Amino acid sequence: MSTLFLCGAGNSEGVRLALAVERHTHRWDRILLLDDDPAKIGRRLLGVAIVGAAEVLADADKVRDQAVNLVTRTCERRDRFQQRLDAFGVPFASLIHPAVDTLGATLAPDVTVYGGATIGSEASIGSHSVVFMGAVIGHESSVASGCVVAANAVLNARVELGDRVYVGANATLIPEVHVGAGATIGAGSAVLQDVPAGATALGVPADMFLVHEPGTGAEHRAAATAASFVDVDVYQAIAHAWQEVLSRDQVRGDENFFDVGGTSLLAARVAEKARVATGRAVGLLEMFRFPTVRRLAEHLSSSSGPPQLAAASRRAEQRRVFHGTRRDLLSYADPA
Repeated sequence: MSTLFLCGAGNSEGVRLALAVERHTHRWDRILLLDDDPAKIGRRLLGVAIVGAAEVLADADKVRDQAVNLVTRTCERRDRFQQRLDAFGVPFASLIHPAVDTLGATLAPDVTVYGGATIGSEASIGSHSVVFMGAVIGHESSVASGCVVAANAVLNARVELGDRVYVGANATLIPEVHVGAGATIGAGSAVLQDVPAGATALGVPADMFLVHEPGTGAEHRAAATAASFVDVDVYQAIAHAWQEVLSRDQVRGDENFFDVGGTSLLAARVAEKARVATGRAVGLLEMFRFPTVRRLAEHLSSSSGPPQLAAASRRAEQRRVFHGTRRDLLSYADPA
């Protein structure tokens, strides 16, 4: 008896895709779900039973059985889970919706392509990459390994994605753009130029947030702290917003939001709470530029002029290229 193990029960669309493929190809005798959450064991998702954690793969038939990694919230998380699954030695299956035309394209034997996606001629998709519903991979485009192209994202002709690139929902990349390994394209962004490895591109047109911030040594931080002014009320308002959104009793002033469980969706919620509480202009860009409570409080405390920036001034600010710590930017509507 051959079994398809779907690894990750937080993605019902992945289960539906597997069922559609099975109806069309009859490749497996049964389909089972694996998930690390003990509370989910014994439940069913679209009729598919959740039978245990990933360790169930240790007893799988290494010849007849196959597995699929359904974790797609971030490329980093997906890659970690992929490495864990690799250790069990179970071969990975491809899940390509039967309605998707792949004529003239080159796909690795373990990719996932959802219904409604468009794969252009002479395009290539690398190992363990995922293309979601409505996404477009333009002709002669290249998607390397471990990438996630979210729903309705558009890679125009001859776009190149490096390994583990995340392209958020409804993002657009113009022809011949190159995106370096580990980069993230924010949901709804329009990318008009190459994106460096490890960077996050966000906005229309997209600004770049680089992974490493120059001048972050101890002496630099001490000097900046000594010269800065922090409004206590602003600081407390930001800290309270963090606590509410992250469900934490307390937060440190030097913790990076994106290193302690923050995502772009949660950052947007913090920004809105901070904006209401302080009367200052706080948006997603500010959360990426100033990702700690103290740095954001310093920025808002030292800002001059009226609390809300004029539209023209704010747009000019958004067009700058910023250097700051980055984590994977999530599309608000992507499956888990």
